[in-house]
Amino acid sequence: MGDNTTGLRAVPRPLDVELPRLRLVDRLRTRWSRPVTLVAAGAGFGKTTALAQAVRANLLAPRGIDAWVTCGPGHEDAGRLAAAILDALGRPSLAPDAEAVLAALRGAAPLDVCLLLDDVHEVPDGSPGANLLAQVARALPGTAHLVLSGRTTPALPLARRQAAGEVTVIETADLAFTDAETAALAQKLGRELTEDLQGWPALIRLSLTAGPAASWRYAAEEVLSRLPERTRTTLAALVALGSATAAEVSTVVGGDVDLEQLTREIPLVDRLDDGRYRAHDLWASLMPTGHLRDEAVKVLTARGDLAAAGRVACRACDWALLALLAVELVRTTLSVLPSATAETWLKAVPVQCEQEPAFLLLKAAVVHAHDFTDPSIDCLVDQACALMLGAGDHEAAAVALGQAVITAHSRGDLVRLVAVAQRAQQLDAQSPVLRLLRHSVAAVVAELAGDPETALAHLAQAPVNAVPQALAVSTTRFHVHCLAMCGRGQDAAELAERMLTDDLARRHATTARWFDGEPVDFQGGCADSTARDEFVARAVHAVVAASFGESAAELTAEQDNPRDAVLACAAQAATAVTRGEEDLARDLYKRHLDRWPLEIKLAERHLRRFLTLGYVLNDELRELWDGTELGPSHRKARAAGRAFIAARNGDPRKELPEAHALCFLPLPWSAELAARQAAAGSTRLGTWLADRVGPAAHRQFRELTRDPDLAAGAAKLLATVPAPPDHPIGIEVIGPMRVTRNGVATDAPELRRARVRQLLGLLVLRTVLSREQAMDLLWPELDPASAARNLRVTTTHLRRLLEPGRAGGEASYFLRSDSETIRLVRSDQLTVDLWAFQELSPGEAVALWRGEPLTDLADLCEAEIAQIRGRHVQNLLVLGELRLVAGDPAEAHHLAERAWALEPFEPRGHRLALAAAVRARDPRRMVKTRARVLDSLRQLGVGPDAATEILLRQAVASS
Repeated sequence: MGDNTTGLRAVPRPLDVELPRLRLVDRLRTRWSRPVTLVAAGAGFGKTTALAQAVRANLLAPRGIDAWVTCGPGHEDAGRLAAAILDALGRPSLAPDAEAVLAALRGAAPLDVCLLLDDVHEVPDGSPGANLLAQVARALPGTAHLVLSGRTTPALPLARRQAAGEVTVIETADLAFTDAETAALAQKLGRELTEDLQGWPALIRLSLTAGPAASWRYAAEEVLSRLPERTRTTLAALVALGSATAAEVSTVVGGDVDLEQLTREIPLVDRLDDGRYRAHDLWASLMPTGHLRDEAVKVLTARGDLAAAGRVACRACDWALLALLAVELVRTTLSVLPSATAETWLKAVPVQCEQEPAFLLLKAAVVHAHDFTDPSIDCLVDQACALMLGAGDHEAAAVALGQAVITAHSRGDLVRLVAVAQRAQQLDAQSPVLRLLRHSVAAVVAELAGDPETALAHLAQAPVNAVPQALAVSTTRFHVHCLAMCGRGQDAAELAERMLTDDLARRHATTARWFDGEPVDFQGGCADSTARDEFVARAVHAVVAASFGESAAELTAEQDNPRDAVLACAAQAATAVTRGEEDLARDLYKRHLDRWPLEIKLAERHLRRFLTLGYVLNDELRELWDGTELGPSHRKARAAGRAFIAARNGDPRKELPEAHALCFLPLPWSAELAARQAAAGSTRLGTWLADRVGPAAHRQFRELTRDPDLAAGAAKLLATVPAPPDHPIGIEVIGPMRVTRNGVATDAPELRRARVRQLLGLLVLRTVLSREQAMDLLWPELDPASAARNLRVTTTHLRRLLEPGRAGGEASYFLRSDSETIRLVRSDQLTVDLWAFQELSPGEAVALWRGEPLTDLADLCEAEIAQIRGRHVQNLLVLGELRLVAGDPAEAHHLAERAWALEPFEPRGHRLALAAAVRARDPRRMVKTRARVLDSLRQLGVGPDAATEILLRQAVASS
């Protein structure tokens, strides 16, 4: 929220004529003392105006942050409602769901935040939006308040809060004008009210504005009858739109409008803070709007408010218009369809219109949203598409085919994609959607024919940036796949990162980079939302797991298509090699080629995805690929296979990057290659594998000592690459330095040496340390030869401290050194509190703090230690804010005090300390805390920021 401590979005401007209602405004402002306030009354009772006045009163003497959401059509959809709330809270970048809303509310701590939802009757009971509100109400943070206002309020789970006195209910009787308020308003307007209107604010305002009248209808009609035709049309346009900017109303009217004048001349027309205008719902029953319906729907559609446009069509029973909107809703959302809105429309459609193609398509989209495996989707889409083509509506047919593509992609249904491709040939490529469908389905056909290069040519012409996001994502995923099929893994990864959403980008880019020879942290085991995606993820995971010597779960061998058969074959073969069953792996490839011979281009192209396995295990594939022009990624994989085969044939000197050995070879093969290279004099690959893979590599080296041809090289690696220790080691530097073995602190004499502690502390802090740096820091007064001698002695003591049981002359597992550097190697067997401190959640990190860190390095690494201390302060404050949100002001105060002791001038600490004192309702603490904050600000010579100022005022008011 930054410095915007009001956090307001589209709050109606209160009318001065209602300022006599101070009692109601004051009561509404007490929402800060209770978590939930419900305001429920019929139209015209001034709910919005009263709330707006309460918000404005809060601006005069801030009690916290107000965030306003006006609910409307479409907010029955949980995603859209959450997005509106997050926007009001200043956190629009979060994923729109209940957890994100709660996180945003918690994120306002230590300030109170009040979320006000007006017109909440637009969120019907049982809808996804109502369920979202229920989740928010159930888990409402201690510093958050919820105000729901509407003609009705959703049935939320508030029984426990009501029993605890945590719910304020304001109803019709509370909102009605009292006799005194009515008289004050009449006096202010210089009019006399001659009839009893039961305190109904809207009727009283209308009557006082329009003159004596027997009913609000008569008064409204009198107002309308006196309006010029142009003004009536402007009001009708505003009624049709619900709320709108002047430009939008002008578009509907077909000329210039003056909405400011409209607000002055006509009661119950207000301007909102965001520049839009709104006519009260009472005018909707009086103003004919049918003649403006089409233009209003165009405006609503243009601004993306299809839910409101659909409501206009439903109210008018204009099913032809709703059909157009249904196609547009599917076109602009596809797989992210707001199903609640779509279902509302389908329920409104009369039986005689249900078989209209647009509603068949909408029904298919709804079914897809709930269960994309439902076979009825294809029937509905095909029926809709056929009817649309028969009517010559190619644009709508393209939308139907887009839904078919999304569903087929979700299922991984190749047969269905071919059928869609054939039907797409009937379309005229005019719009971006039509052009994309033509090119994308042509690309699918080419890929299925084993020609991904032609598929890429089609995809390069697809206007991805000019079509709905859902269709663009689906096409881009296929584009990434085709690039990988062509051996262009780097291009595939870059496209995924540029065009896909975070989660999709991470998974697709990681897979592409791995099979391009880059050993990134692999996420391939995370399944997508379909059974097809899960199958692919499991197969890829099995191949990657083999690189680390791990056996994955078996996949079904028999597959009815070459693409999935390749996945199963590669996964099973990689697992067999990992288990030492190379003959079985060769047989798996032989059987695969017997069923799917190389003449089937699709099968051969998919075999290249795991090229090294096939290259090593099958002579036929090796001969083919040695004479084939391959893509960059596939050339790297082939080079790995050639290096391995050459080593087996007595030439281990063929250059191969260590990363490629890991990515392209199962661990038994990469370890074998390392052993053959070690026998020839190079232990580089073996050392790299031990560092990257961990104990599994060492176990593989031990296994190779049983093979007479490999024993010498394996033994050399074992002597060079140390085995993991028998017990875990812990290093603690946050507070007095400690070293533990199996969780028990050691009292080794080496730990009493200051230089040993300093060298260990430096390695913990920097992980890799050059010998020159170590000597300059620890022995700046000595000549280089003497400093080098001292470093050797200190390093020997440090090795003995960390691994006392290791035999002399054997390389250390944790401490590695060469002629230039000393390294402390990360390992599952080594825990370092500072490393964990930098990665853990605030609560877990705070628990690690035992005192000042790295005290032996206080004079050598002052800036780095200050950063650690600063991080601890921030962790304390985050944890304190969470405790405050959870309703524990005492612990929040304790954490604020701890942070204050380390950093007395941190504004965030000031706010937490003040908020904890106010929340605890401890006058003495509030006075004391306020004085300390003001003293800190005086020392700095600055004033409080806006949020601190709010809390300082609260402390004064509460004390």
